[in-house]
Amino acid sequence: MRKDVYQALKKRLSRLIIDEGGNIIFLSEEQLQAVIESGDKPNYAIKHIALWNRQVEFIEEESIFAMPAVFIEFGKISWRTQTNGLQDADLTIGLHVVTNAVPEGFDGDTFHLDLLDKINRCLYGFSTEQLGSLERTASIPCHDHEEILDNTEVFKCLVHDNSAVKKMMKLPAMPNISVH
Repeated sequence: MRKDVYQALKKRLSRLIIDEGGNIIFLSEEQLQAVIESGDKPNYAIKHIALWNRQVEFIEEESIFAMPAVFIEFGKISWRTQTNGLQDADLTIGLHVVTNAVPEGFDGDTFHLDLLDKINRCLYGFSTEQLGSLERTASIPCHDHEEILDNTEVFKCLVHDNSAVKKMMKLPAMPNISVH
């Protein structure tokens, strides 16, 4: 379930594009596909999306990642068992949004703030088969860095996990008939 949610979030966030005027826009899947098929390379607003592993805390020690970056953090999950292996839970997801304080070609602080708003617009109400409608519940700034801007946008939703549900399979069988 977490893998599916992670991949869905990555795909959704990858639809945030910087247009020719320097504005962050949200494209539909069809619009993004048309841009790619035309031979143009989209200017993705988010250059790096990965799982959170305290990357920002060790930014001077680790190899640098492309920015703007979003790191996806799954909060503690308290599962409720329904029936036959189906479970659900209230899920908290933290998106660690990291930009350069002054990204090349942009006004760093306003670009960062605009990106936070566009991420909320992109994800508000987003849902999948397993992921209920997302809603932002908190924004947590981090002021511990000089050269980067760092915010955590917190979203919540109801999530369903059917990974323990036993799947019934029909196997084709040849009749065992002998004629004498």
